[in-house]
Amino acid sequence: MTLARRRLAQVRLEPMEPGAVEVQRYANAGRLAAGVSQELISALGIAHTEMDLLCELLAKVEGPAREAAADGRAALSRAAANVASVLSVARARPSQIAGVDVVEVVEAALFDLEPRLAGLTVVRELDAAPCARADRGALLQALVSLLLDAADAAQAHGRIQVRVRGESGHVAVCIEDDGPSPISPESLPDSPGSPLWISRSAVRSFGGELSVASSPMGGRQVTIRLRAV
Repeated sequence: MTLARRRLAQVRLEPMEPGAVEVQRYANAGRLAAGVSQELISALGIAHTEMDLLCELLAKVEGPAREAAADGRAALSRAAANVASVLSVARARPSQIAGVDVVEVVEAALFDLEPRLAGLTVVRELDAAPCARADRGALLQALVSLLLDAADAAQAHGRIQVRVRGESGHVAVCIEDDGPSPISPESLPDSPGSPLWISRSAVRSFGGELSVASSPMGGRQVTIRLRAV
């Protein structure tokens, strides 16, 4: 055996955490998307301004040209909203565990995902609840991930239900969808590296808990329970 091979054989290889490559892939894609999005939204803003001018020039013109310009402006508006939501979700936020208004965080997550949730019926039951112990940024990311999961699983033009309620010293957030049943193993929190596994890890980092069950709506029901303060 050559010296180089002996040295290589002596190197201790650390086992890779399950799902680590997948998590890194998502993280890298998010960082790249955030960087590209800023340039893209600037370009879309310029194009939207030019399309506004074109629509004004065609305001008194009957025919397909005016309709095409209006459709183009609407498409640019939708694209800009999509890019803005990417920037909002990707923006770094300070990490601090404190009393958090859970309803406000849920509404922020729903606002960031408006373009993605368009076409689905989102039922909101956001009862008044006490503040809960959480890291707002981490909770927001967990909710965004759970809502994206629900949107991906829901039927075409389907339904998602989001509820917040206070219960015996805790605040509970419940997200349900009308997706397929039974629940696949990949959509459970014990699958390392999955979005749900990451969300549960984040929630547990500030003393909360995340559980999964079948929803009466037909899909998955995810519940986050946080300590009230």
